[in-house]
Amino acid sequence: MSRPAIPAHPGSSTLSLWAALVALSAGLLLFSQTFAFHGDEGFHLVAAQLINAGKRPYLDFFYQHVPLYAYVNAGWFRLFGDTWRSAHALATVFTGSSLFLVAGFVYSRIPEQAWRVPAAITASVLMGLHAEVIQNGTVGFPYGLCLFLSLAGFRLVIVAVDRASGWAAAGAGLCAGAAANASLLTAPVGPILLLWMINRSRIGNRWRKAVWFLAGAGIPFLPFLWLALQGPHQAFFDIVKFHLFYRQLLVTSVPERLVGDLRTVYALWLESTQGLVMVLLAMAGLLFLANRSDWDEPRRAEFGLCAWLVGGLGGYLACTAPTFPHYFVLVVPFLAILASVGVFAMGLGIWARERPGWPVVLMVGFFVVGLAKPLYHAVTDFQHRWESYEHIAREVNWVTPNDGQVWTEDEFIYFAARRVPPVGMGNSYAQNLPLPAGLAASLHIPSRVQQDEWLAAGRFATVVMERDDQKIKELGLDSLYRKRTQVEGYDVLWDRLPPGERKVDCRRHG
Repeated sequence: MSRPAIPAHPGSSTLSLWAALVALSAGLLLFSQTFAFHGDEGFHLVAAQLINAGKRPYLDFFYQHVPLYAYVNAGWFRLFGDTWRSAHALATVFTGSSLFLVAGFVYSRIPEQAWRVPAAITASVLMGLHAEVIQNGTVGFPYGLCLFLSLAGFRLVIVAVDRASGWAAAGAGLCAGAAANASLLTAPVGPILLLWMINRSRIGNRWRKAVWFLAGAGIPFLPFLWLALQGPHQAFFDIVKFHLFYRQLLVTSVPERLVGDLRTVYALWLESTQGLVMVLLAMAGLLFLANRSDWDEPRRAEFGLCAWLVGGLGGYLACTAPTFPHYFVLVVPFLAILASVGVFAMGLGIWARERPGWPVVLMVGFFVVGLAKPLYHAVTDFQHRWESYEHIAREVNWVTPNDGQVWTEDEFIYFAARRVPPVGMGNSYAQNLPLPAGLAASLHIPSRVQQDEWLAAGRFATVVMERDDQKIKELGLDSLYRKRTQVEGYDVLWDRLPPGERKVDCRRHG
């Protein structure tokens, strides 16, 4: 069943929709280049730099994620430079493109002509101004790429049910597989799309199309399989064992992880203004779809697929033990689609069909008000941001020879300074893993004891530690380096003394 997407040459009826999409995309890009920052994006970006330096995930360095996003970033860096601004721009391009996919779907599926543009604007605003999308779809995370690929797979699988050939099914599988290979948090998307396609296929052999879907889904995993065949032990640990047995030890202090996860879900969707608005509107949309007899069944089934994606993906994300609010950015576009139907349903019951503007303005306005608090925290919560790390990186590069090694526990500094980290030091999650020495060595993860031995021996040209770190005294670093300065809350030590010499006093640089 073919329906029009957003017209390529907008008239007056769709100009407001295009203006909204462009404004939202521009706002996301502006945020990405100014305030966007997340404490976990550093190791993703360092992984891309290491790939461009000839290193391989798992085989040469610890990387606890499937590799597609790191390789996409690495390719992007070769073209546009390995900076945080470049990485943020790439993520925002994918996130902004996702807004167009959401708006185009809603526009083409609302049967009432007067409501197509308002409903599409509603869906795009509910997604584009959601706090999790703003904060996490604009940074060096795979979420922007995953959003785009999941939505592209969703759009293609809807096309596939009305096509006899398998190309649309293969494309849907390719997108779903690529999303899963960018982040395993999107793993349920592929199975949900496949089962829905098999159940809803109206033209052609459904099982043949299922084979096409699976063939497409397998292609993005070939790079990972190639790496896993070369280092099965390392790949299995990084992707499976780390998440099953070690991850929860590092990222949560709540013994009752189930209670903590439930609290996270409650706070995100029922306690926050934005979450509650979206959930209530989506429920209203589902009730409307269940009782609306004059919408054709295929149309309602497509919105039903959104509900299956919200439920399946949301349930999976809630069980990752522990879960975090930013994981749920992946369900926002599908929830926004359903919420736009809820606004449409409420508008029909209160306002005239030909005057859809008021319900959209009121609902969207209420939603935007709920953005103030999370956006304030997004801007103020982090002690350091990219500008701070760039300042530190400039100081490090100024005092460190080009071939000198730098030691720091903060991967942001390695990335900003474009310094290849010592083995195992480009991923802060690896540094605290309680591993036996033999296993740690095979995974390229130095133990704390080993790192302390390296530092005490003066192995590094420059050492960067948080200000007044006790290790500076405990390991005698003041007696190993002639110079020391403080930059953005960090101590930078450099100009090591030759073996056998000890400095008497500590000179402070600058």
